[in-house]
Amino acid sequence: MRAGILFGLFLLVAGHLVAQKYSLRNYKAVDGLPQSQVDAMVEDKNGYLWVGTSGGGLARFDGREFRVYTTLDGLLSNTVTSLQLDAHQNLWIVHPRGITKFDGQKFKKIQLPPANKKNIWRIFELNDTILFQVGSQGNIGRIYKDSILTWDKPVLPGKKVYFSIRTRSKAICFYLSDSSFYVLSPGGRKDKISFKGTFNRVLGMINYRENILLDTDRGFYLFDYARKIIRPADFSFHNHIVAYDSLNRIFWAENNDGLWKLPEDGQKPAEKVMSDIIVKQLLFDLEGNSWIATSGNGLFKYFISDFEKWDFVNPGSVMTIAKSKSGTTWIGSSLLLKISHGKTTEYPLITGFRSDVMDIKINKMGEVWAASLAGLGRYDSINDRFKWYTREDGLSSQYISSIDFDDQGKVWCASADGGINYYDGKKFWNYSMQDGLISNMIYSVRYFPKLQTLYASCEAGINAIAKGYVEKILLPELANTPVISMSIYKNSMLLLGSSGSGILVYDPIKKTKKMISSKDGLPSNLIYFVAPDKEDLVWVGTEHGITRMRLNGNFDVIEIHNYGFDNGLTGVETNQNAYHLDKEKYFGLVDGVYQFNENWKKNLYSYPLHLTGVEIFYGEVSSRNYSDSVFSFFKIPYRPILPSSKNHITFYFNRVDKQNPKSVRYKYFLENFDKAWAQPTEHAMVTYGNLPPGEYVFQVKAINHQGGWDDQPLRYAFVVKAPFYQTAMFSVLMVSFFIGIVIIISYSKVRARMRKAVEIERIRQQEQEHLRKEIARDFHDEMGNQLTRIINYISLMKLSHNGHAVEFYNKVENAAKYLYTGTRDFIWSIDPVNDELSKLFFHIRDFGEKLFEEKGIQFRAYNELKEKVQLPYGFSREANLIIKEAMTNAFNHSQAKNVSFALKKTVDGYEMELKDDGLGFSIDKIAKTNGIINMRTRAGRIKSTIDIASQEGLGTEVHLILPEFKTQIV
Repeated sequence: MRAGILFGLFLLVAGHLVAQKYSLRNYKAVDGLPQSQVDAMVEDKNGYLWVGTSGGGLARFDGREFRVYTTLDGLLSNTVTSLQLDAHQNLWIVHPRGITKFDGQKFKKIQLPPANKKNIWRIFELNDTILFQVGSQGNIGRIYKDSILTWDKPVLPGKKVYFSIRTRSKAICFYLSDSSFYVLSPGGRKDKISFKGTFNRVLGMINYRENILLDTDRGFYLFDYARKIIRPADFSFHNHIVAYDSLNRIFWAENNDGLWKLPEDGQKPAEKVMSDIIVKQLLFDLEGNSWIATSGNGLFKYFISDFEKWDFVNPGSVMTIAKSKSGTTWIGSSLLLKISHGKTTEYPLITGFRSDVMDIKINKMGEVWAASLAGLGRYDSINDRFKWYTREDGLSSQYISSIDFDDQGKVWCASADGGINYYDGKKFWNYSMQDGLISNMIYSVRYFPKLQTLYASCEAGINAIAKGYVEKILLPELANTPVISMSIYKNSMLLLGSSGSGILVYDPIKKTKKMISSKDGLPSNLIYFVAPDKEDLVWVGTEHGITRMRLNGNFDVIEIHNYGFDNGLTGVETNQNAYHLDKEKYFGLVDGVYQFNENWKKNLYSYPLHLTGVEIFYGEVSSRNYSDSVFSFFKIPYRPILPSSKNHITFYFNRVDKQNPKSVRYKYFLENFDKAWAQPTEHAMVTYGNLPPGEYVFQVKAINHQGGWDDQPLRYAFVVKAPFYQTAMFSVLMVSFFIGIVIIISYSKVRARMRKAVEIERIRQQEQEHLRKEIARDFHDEMGNQLTRIINYISLMKLSHNGHAVEFYNKVENAAKYLYTGTRDFIWSIDPVNDELSKLFFHIRDFGEKLFEEKGIQFRAYNELKEKVQLPYGFSREANLIIKEAMTNAFNHSQAKNVSFALKKTVDGYEMELKDDGLGFSIDKIAKTNGIINMRTRAGRIKSTIDIASQEGLGTEVHLILPEFKTQIV
């Protein structure tokens, strides 16, 4: 019975974490796991974790979310007992009464013969043959070419198979009922090795290095199956070994008390991991994570946590941390704490409404100073107490938020409403707006030793104070955005963290600047702190956690890691001065103190970046129709050659990171189309629409496990063919065709030609008569007025003798241009063929591409609408004019670098959206202009609404909200 427990039935193991630098993450239904009983796991070469459940089907986990497959998708059963990946990355899914094969695109069901009553237990691959074990004490059957061929004629007739295991060399070892092992090697070798007289029973088998470790009734033995040798193992374990983690060199063992970790070298004590949970399988991935499948408690990830929370002290929301050279740690919050040699001492604060400690600094003489909302404190090490300075001692304000020291160790401190205070050891000196400060509300102070200058930040820029002179430094990039953190980078630059605009790298000598924001991978632009460590890694604190970056010589982000809840941070929001960056790194968050685990440098592995799909028109047409072959598990078409009409392509890609999934970012580039690499994004897809004919190579990079970008991008080549009418063959055929037409016409009878001409004329007259009334009305309204204006201007020019002729010439020119554009759009809009929403989108898109190309503005268009929608008569014209008016405004006035146009489905209808990143404007100033009034009037005619959002410096958004249309084309 105990052998069965060890290899597939039930393992009693633990549920609480004991090693502080490791964490347990439990995935259940709330996380997307379809069922709490997990019976099987396997990891593919791309890093996806495949999870088989008892009743919930199959799930694929990519570190972020679970994708679930059930019988509705093609599974034979929703109960999965075992999983196996073959050499072609086909997934074999074992059910009690059959097997499902999944090749990444299709499911194929393999049903057991109805007469057989036994269940399939395990499955193995040997060369191109799939072997399966029947029952926990049964025999071995064979599957060949997706069919069960040897069910009634087993591989090992007359023998029962107790255990079976696949070795690292891809051989299969069977433990048989006649006290022997039977080994099948990939090369065709078959060996039978008896263990009679050595031990009586095998209780368990696991892979250990190049051998098999046997847990027997007489202790542990090593089975060298290649040389057919069984010898005693030099292990003094008293527990039952159930798995070996070769990456971390750790044995996993179980006993009645739980699941344990046993270091292979025996130099560290055993660690208890879990208890009181039934475990079905252990799996160790290439990132160093351990996955524990349980019966009823979901899936656990056991991993090295990037951050370890201090559990021996609970200071609440930590505002500041400092550590002296002697190893004493100071913590400031609503408390003031000293931690020295394992002893924690709390110091009283000045009583008041609020007396939180905001900053603690230690100068080069070892003096400890504390800034609080009730005054400035200086530590008296002899009497072990703080002396507090207040207004009565000369401070301009009691609300002290930040402190720093000059070369002599003298104190500079920032106050929330009293400017800057300087303490020379005897007296406080004050700097305020009267002395040249931008504001009396100072967020941070930082002394720059190289320049012998103090820098102070506020909500409108920074001040520099040197030799008593105060200089104002205005930063347009951070206009109306407070700078709440400052630090010195490489002894030459200032790192400025803002409350909403990201980070500004500022050279105070050369006056050069470089912005770093969420576009570069930061999780937020609200920066609580930014500071470098001794290795010039930049650490950033936001409301979404902690970020570590590496910058190159141009201050571009070349490595970035974002740490949050998945990395051991429970309360992810940071604070302004709550960091200590030395050999050991500490951070204060809203729920306590965390220490960074430097083990991130070990076991670094990045799963390959890969394509997961290539779609044409969002999947309406299969891209596999245009390629002779496919590759990878996701069946990506190899070098497809697309017709000119199938030039709307969406690429899906992914890099699995199960340890730090939220840090993965992507950037992409399409050769022969894009001019530069796209900005980093967390979205693993991109769409290119209306690609012209040509040869293309799509390239994509991702952030790897070290936080840097891939050295070599993933490349994918494809071709968009020229339309047939642009080919040489078409030209030859057309010349031949016209020659033939001339010959036919020449020899046709005059009567036949006349009859044909009369018929064509009759049809033309009917069409002209049908459109005459509408054309006359619209032409009179739209074009007649312009013609009248042109005539009037010409008359005035004839009569003008006072130099206004040039002005009239310009007006004639503008009226003629408007007439030409209006005529072209008018003709397009009266064609009933164009009364369809997607065609309206493409018409506007083409106009935008030509318009913005004149100024080199990057233009992107996104059509998220998949169904075809019929528009009422006249709707296309009004909507067309509204969006073109908005595009023309962006072209003439916005000074934008990027413009995007999108069509999407909403809950109540449809939306056309135009965005630019230009100068923006004040809505109140232009609300009553003719352009805005005309746009709103036109929107009202088609029962739509228009919403314009803009702020100066932040770009403009125009949203045309369209109603739901009853008539849709299916």
